[in-house]
Amino acid sequence: MPLQFACGSQRPGVNVAPAIAPDGTIYTLSRDHFNEWLGYLVAVNPDLTPKWQASLQNRFNDGCGVLIPIAPAADPNQPNSCRVGTTPGVDPTTNAPGSGHVSDQGSSTPTVLPDGAVLYGAYTGYNGARGHMMKFGSKGDYLGAFDFGWDSTPAVIPHDDTYSIVIKDNHYFEPTVYCYDFKNPLCTPVSNGPYYITRLNANLQPEWKYQNTNTDSCQRNPDGSITCIPGTHPNGFEWCVNAPAIDGDGFTYVNSEDGNLYVLNRNGTLRHKLFTNLAIGAAYTPLSIGPDGRIYTQNDGHLFVAGSQGDE
Repeated sequence: MPLQFACGSQRPGVNVAPAIAPDGTIYTLSRDHFNEWLGYLVAVNPDLTPKWQASLQNRFNDGCGVLIPIAPAADPNQPNSCRVGTTPGVDPTTNAPGSGHVSDQGSSTPTVLPDGAVLYGAYTGYNGARGHMMKFGSKGDYLGAFDFGWDSTPAVIPHDDTYSIVIKDNHYFEPTVYCYDFKNPLCTPVSNGPYYITRLNANLQPEWKYQNTNTDSCQRNPDGSITCIPGTHPNGFEWCVNAPAIDGDGFTYVNSEDGNLYVLNRNGTLRHKLFTNLAIGAAYTPLSIGPDGRIYTQNDGHLFVAGSQGDE
C-alpha cells in the first residue's frame, strides 16, 4: 500500500500575494497544509464569498518522453531517465499527469491579464527543478502552460490589441532531472544554465529570449572601482528576481546574481546595464518603477535607485 498521511486543511501559500482584477475579483493560491502537490487557483468575489476554484492537479503531459528521456531497453539504467516502458508524458514521481505545486519556498503570485485570464508560476520539479507558467480563464477554465524556470511573477505589456508576458526562465539541473539523490547512480549531477529572460505572446509562445552570458564575478570596491574574477560562472548567472518591470516605453528591467541591473529593448536586445554588486543567493525581490520613472531595485539586502534608463 502506498504511504499515506494527512494532507491538512487548505490554506494560502506562505509567500503568495493576492491579485485583484478590475471587476474586484480577488485571486490567490491555496494548498493542503502538509501537501503542496494539492493546490488550487481560488477566485473570491469582492464581498469575500467564494466564486470558483480551479485545480492545479494533473494538468501537464510533458514528462517522460518529452522533457525527460525514457531509458531504452538496451540501457535500462540510463541516468536521469524514466524507467523502460513508462507511459509517455507522465510525471515520473507519480506516474500520473504532472501537477502544479504551490510551494511555500516560492514567491510566485497570480497575475491578472488584460483579457481577464490569470497566470500563475507553479513549481513542478520533474522538469529540472523548474516549473510551469499556468494560464486560466476568468471562469477557471485551464488554458495551457509554458515550461519555465520557476518562482516568477510575470510582467505584462499590452500592445497592438494583444499583450506580451515577460518572465525569468532559469534552467536548473539541465538537462531535465527529477531525482535529487545524487548518491544514487541513476541520478547524475549536471550543470545549471542557461539563464534567460523570455517574452511570451498571449498564447504562451516565445517571442524572444535574452540569455545572461556574463561569466565574471565582480565586486565594487570601497573607492568605487570594480574588480572582476573572470570565468567563475561558465554558464552565466541566474536571474535573481521575483518580477521584472516594464516601463511605458516597453523597456524591461531585471536583476541578475552577477550584480547587474539589465535594461532590455522591446525586441529583447541589451540596451544598458548598471553594476551594483555581486549577489549570489540573494532573495528574489521584484523591481518597481516610481511615478518619476526611477527604478527601485534590491540587491543582496541593499536598495538601489536608478534613472529611467538604468543610469546611476
